[in-house]
Amino acid sequence: MTASGTEGKADAIVRRLTGGYLCLLGILIALLPLMAISYLALFQDPKRRFEAPGLYEASSLLAIALGAFITYVTWRCYLASGEVFLRWLVLAFMSFTLIYLPHALLSQISDDMMDVFIAYGPASRLAMGVCFLVALERLGVPPDSPETRRRPATWGVALGIILTINLGLAALILNPLVRAENMIQAMEALAFVLLVVSIIVIILRRIRLSLMIVYMLSMAVFAQASVAFMISDLWSHLWWLAHAIFLAGFFLLSYGVVHAFHTTRSFSTVYSQAEVMEQLREQQAQTQEALAKLEAINARLNQQAATDWLTGVANRRYFMKQAKGELAQAKRDGTPLSLLGLDLDHFKKVNDVYGHQAGDEVLKRVTSVIAEKLRPSDLLARVGGEEFQILLPNADIQQAYEIAERCRLAVHDLAIRLLDKEVKITISMGCAQMGRDGNDMDSLMRIGDQRLYEAKAGGRDRVVTGAGEVFHV
Repeated sequence: MTASGTEGKADAIVRRLTGGYLCLLGILIALLPLMAISYLALFQDPKRRFEAPGLYEASSLLAIALGAFITYVTWRCYLASGEVFLRWLVLAFMSFTLIYLPHALLSQISDDMMDVFIAYGPASRLAMGVCFLVALERLGVPPDSPETRRRPATWGVALGIILTINLGLAALILNPLVRAENMIQAMEALAFVLLVVSIIVIILRRIRLSLMIVYMLSMAVFAQASVAFMISDLWSHLWWLAHAIFLAGFFLLSYGVVHAFHTTRSFSTVYSQAEVMEQLREQQAQTQEALAKLEAINARLNQQAATDWLTGVANRRYFMKQAKGELAQAKRDGTPLSLLGLDLDHFKKVNDVYGHQAGDEVLKRVTSVIAEKLRPSDLLARVGGEEFQILLPNADIQQAYEIAERCRLAVHDLAIRLLDKEVKITISMGCAQMGRDGNDMDSLMRIGDQRLYEAKAGGRDRVVTGAGEVFHV
């Protein structure tokens, strides 16, 4: 295994271990209230009470104000995103605020209306639990339309239901046929069950959104607050602790809402740092892949722009560009440079007798054979129908002739079968050298073409280098 493979395996193991540690850490943090509840339940003096209606009323009204504020912030998030989950979160906060309000107002006369005073607490938590669970069920559904978000009827119906709960609860508790204590315990127990079910839903649905982790922790804290309320007596230290635990859960959930408000105003599209980094890594990988594809496409396009479509060798445009650069380089370095003009002999007869498709095949076969006889530094280009140019860096006229002869002989020995008939192809070539025949590419190409015509006039299938030199087969 390579070093990178070993390091990757070790990194995967560490990631699993740290992931398990974070999960355990989250569970321990979520269960901290239970530790405090257990301590007070086991060791507090049952006779110790802290009866302070004034303080309780002030803290309750502060909780109401906080509930109203978070309700408004959540509503603003809902208006911006239309997320149905947030609509139900608005209803949860609004239900708690308005149902808990009578509980706060009755604290001063709690001794006279004890059962009614107590009942509004679990009723507010039960209403929250219902809305929390429905919100989870609606997570991920399409957002509400802008018109629906501000529809007065939606919120009017909700306010009517809450008012009905407030009035109905008071009437029910004051009914002598109803055992208020049992009803209060049942509401608290049902609130606890709904909160636990919400946690289970998040786990089973594998919801990994960062704010949903905050949501789940809040549900856990709220559930433990309900446990504390169920086993505590009025004005006991455990009863005060239950309120503190519930307030902690409220603060935790309100943090998620405020965080959403300051970012995307949506619970489902707010990401943790780890999620952002993971998305960034994925986007970087996608970007690199896209860049690689783009580079490959650009390279292919550049190659197509520089290549003759039929033979695959350089085209005239690319040849002229490269030739000017090689010519300038040869002048700077003082090295020789030569040019070969090349033409297929009697190629028109091939097209006339065998057809243009056969002619194309001949061009490809001849080009392939010539390319095999050239040096890696040489550049072969098709500049016309059956006309070619070959640029020869670091080659004087004698070396150019030797290369040209290799090419000529290779084509001369080539047997091409067309329509079940073996056809022989020959080429004529003219050579020109920089300095000897000109100092610019136009001059070299003109001299090369002149000598190519001399080769054709002299009988074809030959190389002409100038100064009366004609090399026969």
